[in-house]
Amino acid sequence: MKIYIYILFSLTLSVMACKNDNPQRPDSMLSDESGIKDNPIKAERLEEMRKKSKPMDIPGFRKQAASILDFRAKQDSNSYAIIEADIWEYQFVFDGEMSEPGAYKGMWIDFKTDGTYDYGRYDQVQGSGRYNYHFERGELLMLDDNNSLKPQEWTAKSAGDALVLIGTATYKDNSVQMKLERTTPDRLSR
Repeated sequence: MKIYIYILFSLTLSVMACKNDNPQRPDSMLSDESGIKDNPIKAERLEEMRKKSKPMDIPGFRKQAASILDFRAKQDSNSYAIIEADIWEYQFVFDGEMSEPGAYKGMWIDFKTDGTYDYGRYDQVQGSGRYNYHFERGELLMLDDNNSLKPQEWTAKSAGDALVLIGTATYKDNSVQMKLERTTPDRLSR
């Protein structure tokens, strides 16, 4: 377990060392249209890029995730304590930038043995959904009960009382990582 903490600490330091406090980011190619009218090749490429950058199809993703959850529920109804024992409290989230220390204090998720989960902050439940943990692949598929939210798929790495979730490209979560720690309801009080 100490090696996992050391690796996670090293990864965090590496990410923080690479961070530039005042980044000079170039403007998006899609928004920079200077010189496009004079150059038909640029105009054609810009139009091609616009066609490829489609908005997210949340209803389609939800339908796909629901059918996967239904299929997996029929095939494998096993319960895995690695995910379901106790409640998981969020420690940090990395989505291009590391979250501020304490930003997720009191935020939790509780995976139940019946394939459902609840989540919230401190003693308030803020939502729920269905999930499946595929033990052999270490994949966690989550579908929120709120129809406006897209499904999520994570690669789950467990190390005792710590759980690291790494987003996959399936539902465009591949830029997100998070660390959760096992806790109990009495430790979630304000």
